[in-house]
Amino acid sequence: MRPIKLAVSEVFYSIQGEGVTTGYPAVFIRLGGCNLMCGGMGTQFDGELHNNATWRCDTIEVWMKALAMPVDEVLSDEHHKAFANGAHAIITGGEPMMQQDGVEVLIEYLRNLYPNIVIEIETNGTIIPSIELQDMVSQWNCSPKLANSGNHKNQYFNENTIKVLNKLNTQFKFVVTTREDWAEIQELYFTLIDKDKIWLMPSGENQELLAQSKQEVAEIVKENYLKFTNRLHIEIWNKKTGV
Repeated sequence: MRPIKLAVSEVFYSIQGEGVTTGYPAVFIRLGGCNLMCGGMGTQFDGELHNNATWRCDTIEVWMKALAMPVDEVLSDEHHKAFANGAHAIITGGEPMMQQDGVEVLIEYLRNLYPNIVIEIETNGTIIPSIELQDMVSQWNCSPKLANSGNHKNQYFNENTIKVLNKLNTQFKFVVTTREDWAEIQELYFTLIDKDKIWLMPSGENQELLAQSKQEVAEIVKENYLKFTNRLHIEIWNKKTGV
């Protein structure tokens, strides 16, 4: 194994809460760092929404704190037991594509131990994955951003990355609060993504906020024959991370 370290924020065993593999047992490996600040610049300091954002990244307080760890020291006995019993590995962030070399080594390490392991990577769709990673990952969970994230368009929209991911086994999950968000999805992304890969997900970092948006999002999904994904970890535990 190539000697390399990863900036790791947290690792925990749970069930996948979003998208096509909802309900599957999974070990989440959350890496540190991100190239976006969802909630608008400043939200990392005061927890408030800025720059017209309508939602805030669930995990800012977690991915902003990371420890450099050798790849073979990232997992505990609990995590290895989960993988031995069929759990998926979900490499998330932050933005994992900021650490592609380390992610490649991590996947090599996992596949050497568990040849049939399912590897999912969660990405915001702004950084093109290496050719090597494209071949190593079982499923890409891409969550492209919109103006409702509080980021600028030239930060969150990368047409070339979306085109590359659309050729892979990718689900595209969009966080939606209002019909204006759906209009932006149509304007920016609809011609770039196969329709059957599009999932809409209501915004909400707790059960109360999730309840406010999920009915509207469900109606948009019905009207446009798309796919709806809830946020199972919020529904069950009312917690954003670590569950």
